[in-house]
Amino acid sequence: MTTHPRGAASTLPHDSRAAVGTPEHESLPDRKLASRLASQIMSDLQASQWAVGTVIGSEAELLERYEVSRAVLREAERLLEHFGATTTKRGPGGGLIVAEPSTGAVVQAVMVYLTYTDVSLGDLMAARTCIERTVARAATLHATEEQVNALRQRVHTDKARHELDANDHHVLHTMIAAAANNPAAELFIDVLGRLTARWSYPLVDASGRSEALEASARAHELLVDAITSGNSAMAERRMNAHLTALGDWLGSNRQSPRSLEGVLEPADDLKLGTKVARLIMVDIVERGWPIGEILGSESRLIEQYGVSRAALREAVRLLEYLRVATMKPGPRGGLIVTEPSVEPIIEAASVFLEYRHIEARHLIDLRIGLESDAIALVVERATDADIHGLRTLTADATRVHYEGSVADDLHLRIADLSGNPAIALFLRVLVHLTRLHAPGSSIPEPRRSAIHAESGHAHDGIVDAIAARDVALARRRMMKHLELMPPVLR
Repeated sequence: MTTHPRGAASTLPHDSRAAVGTPEHESLPDRKLASRLASQIMSDLQASQWAVGTVIGSEAELLERYEVSRAVLREAERLLEHFGATTTKRGPGGGLIVAEPSTGAVVQAVMVYLTYTDVSLGDLMAARTCIERTVARAATLHATEEQVNALRQRVHTDKARHELDANDHHVLHTMIAAAANNPAAELFIDVLGRLTARWSYPLVDASGRSEALEASARAHELLVDAITSGNSAMAERRMNAHLTALGDWLGSNRQSPRSLEGVLEPADDLKLGTKVARLIMVDIVERGWPIGEILGSESRLIEQYGVSRAALREAVRLLEYLRVATMKPGPRGGLIVTEPSVEPIIEAASVFLEYRHIEARHLIDLRIGLESDAIALVVERATDADIHGLRTLTADATRVHYEGSVADDLHLRIADLSGNPAIALFLRVLVHLTRLHAPGSSIPEPRRSAIHAESGHAHDGIVDAIAARDVALARRRMMKHLELMPPVLR
């Protein structure tokens, strides 16, 4: 475990320290400081070896290291516990202990954020098709004998089903993602599958249900046969055909999406504060995410959800960390719906994936698929102003010799211009992780300058292809550019 000298691990300003006190005396700045501290500790964990069970430090040591009050530290600890990053042991020999990050918390946060973006069924299916084509191809290369046997057994289970169930359909897809040995793909497919289940399954008659079950089971069988035989091209084609058919079927028989609560993981094992936060998030989604609306005062929310003040305040801490809502103190205050930020989502997903030992090849495999599809969408929809903005980004990056995060700006802007919220979010996570795997200044000259020059040339060529409205050339140049990244990543 990496240790830090006093104050070195924290970017928190010394003069913003909150006064030590009980939750009854907490203030809004205290809660925001706790969110920043939780982010800093997660960054420190990410930079360490993440040895589960290791004590990061006692409470006294952490107070000194991060220069915050006990109240702020304990709030931060609760946020970290929500994501499964740490646990806390009080008393002699105790402290903040490294834990295994929770996939459930990350999946929930990503799903809630994408729901806020009003992601459509078409967006979800486009993102699924892009990622799962890549995953099907990878599964043929990396699946073990045990995983192949499990996939084949699952096919037999699917063929024996008599009822349409979105969760049952989703199982085989997550198993294929696991066989592909790509942690990011597993996470993204879990999110997309659960969100797709909000539209699954439409009301159709008995004959329609029987036909859908038979078609799904047959598609799964053919897909697993291709993976078993090691035919990556066939596996990719069959996954594409299956998801296209699923999207068409859901689109033609679609109802309004059902409650988000119905597709989240069971809440039985969650702490009370986390359960309350989840109920409030679902309520916000059901209301259409009314930014600026006051959901209620603290006393009213305590009565509405039937919980203690402590449980509600723990829920509020989590909502504020995710930028879903914020508590305004005072007689006319209350819990106010806010516009969520993508940054906590990226941070939580990155921490989880780093713990899962994601490698550069995993990142680039998914980026090639996602960015190729994203750039095709941009070629079709970009305005002259958009293209001018892309040229400005490449010029700005050239001026600073592609140092730092500016090198990623073109990729992020293309992701946003794609108009697909799911693709844009996943690419932001992947770009952030790619940056973490970049060696930076450790590359010696003149190789470093040569890499920057190559990036500049590649970016100029990509924008030229977009401006020419040449989809094939834009895809090719993006793919070639990304394929050159792995040798310079850690």
